[in-house]
Formats: sequence, C-alpha cells, structure tokens
Amino acid sequence: MPVYIEDISSGQENIKISFLNEVNSYEPPTTVSYTLNCVLTSESLAENFESISLPCHCKDDCTSDCTCSASQAYNSGKLSETYDHHFGKPIIECSDLCSCNENCRNKVAQFGIKFSLQVFQTHNRGFGVRTMEFIPKSSFVCEYAGEIIDDVEAQYRISKQAADDSNYIYVLKEHSCEDKCAHTIIDPTYVGNVGRYLNHSCSPNLISVPIRSNNMVPRICFFAKSDILPLQELSYNYGGECVSRTDSSTFCKDQQISRARKCLCLSSNCCGFLPFVFDNWLS
Repeated sequence: MPVYIEDISSGQENIKISFLNEVNSYEPPTTVSYTLNCVLTSESLAENFESISLPCHCKDDCTSDCTCSASQAYNSGKLSETYDHHFGKPIIECSDLCSCNENCRNKVAQFGIKFSLQVFQTHNRGFGVRTMEFIPKSSFVCEYAGEIIDDVEAQYRISKQAADDSNYIYVLKEHSCEDKCAHTIIDPTYVGNVGRYLNHSCSPNLISVPIRSNNMVPRICFFAKSDILPLQELSYNYGGECVSRTDSSTFCKDQQISRARKCLCLSSNCCGFLPFVFDNWLS
C-alpha cells in the first residue's frame, strides 16, 4: 500500500507539502522538526548576524533606484536573467523596516513557497522532491532551512556519521563588500524543511542564491534554472561546480576522511561521484 501524508509541514507552509511513497513503506523521519527558516543554535552565532541592512525610503512598490540590492536582482517577482549567482554576494530584500508597501517588487523569498511540491520515494536515491505544477524559469521554489551551526559542531556531527548516512550539511560561502570570504554552515538533519530532501544532479534544474530578508541571518534560496514541468524532480548541484572524478579515492581534511559516493543522477555530463562538504570547506 502506498504511504501518503497530506502535509509534512503541518500547515506551516503557504501550500501543503505532500509525501508519497509507492516504492516501499518508508515514511519521513519522525526525528526531524519542520521549520520555515534557519534556526541559530547558540547566542555566539547570533553575533555574526546582528547588523541589519539600512532600509530603503521608496514609496509604493519601489523603483530601480531602490537601495536594497534586490532591485537589481529581481524582475517582476523572479530572479533577473542578468543576475550572476556565482559572485557569492547575498540579495538584500526589502524588509518591514523599509517604507515601501507589502506588494513591493523586491520582496520574493520572504513570502515563502508558491508552488505545490511533493516529497517522494525514488527508486535508487532515497527521498526526493518533485513539483506538482509548472514552475516558470527564474521563479523562487523553496529555501534550504536548518540549524546554523559552527565549525566545531559541524566537524563533530560529521565524525559521528556512519559510512552510509546521508550528509545534509550545506556550507554557504559569501564575499563581503571588502571581498572577504565568510561562511555559514546549515544542517537540516534534525531541524529542516522540504529543501533537505532535494537530491543532487550534475545537470540541476535549480540554482541556489544567498538572500537576506527582514534580518541578516542567511537564507539559501532555490530558483528555477529553467522551466520545470509538473512531476519533474527538483535538484541542485551539491558542490556548486562539477569536478570529474575517475574513482572513489579518499578525500581528507582536518583528520576527517570520507570515501566519495557514486553519483546516481544519470545526467549526460555526470561527474561520477558526489561532491563532499570537505572538498570546499574553507578553501
């Protein structure tokens, strides 16, 4: 019998996130608490995000002269075709402190999910996420929410993982105005949202963008890289860039060792093996 759950978010999302398993009897893990946004795990981490971007003083729904950087990144509620998601600087959306109205064109990710999504059991890659409706190119899809942890806690959690455990840790690297590189570590293993179930692909249909909205706590937001048809699985590249590997050789950093796992995305340009968090940790 298929396993079906109407809404794994328990009403937290704007639109219900359903679950369907027609392959086996597995259900979503009961150890995961659903959250809409990232959660800080300590007061010391909060100090990294205390500064708040200055609000704009635009009227109505903002103009191209808006001081919030979203005015250059968004176009009609979507990610602009000219936006370069490789440059590592966050989009600053208009906030509640801005003088513009609620329908401001620079407010996108903060309004949450707009398309019906479903977590499902794949045949060979565990759980995955698919869309139940058409998603136009450049549209906001969902966030990657979880616990924000420090380096020490991240190292500890990974050291406790078994060889076949899933690693959900996402390391966000950003460049500041002074071109300094900063990083934020997000782990949705125990506290997360629908984004934790997204699978890797070497030819993904989603791109990740760092965003700030209403506060300076980082948000990893996924946008459609192209038009996405109903029932198509959603995916992103775990490592950001494809690096070909010819064998499952061992990768090591800070005494942590992990054997690269074979990639099962089946795309024509598949790299062969999944990226691993330590490949790009603080380099």
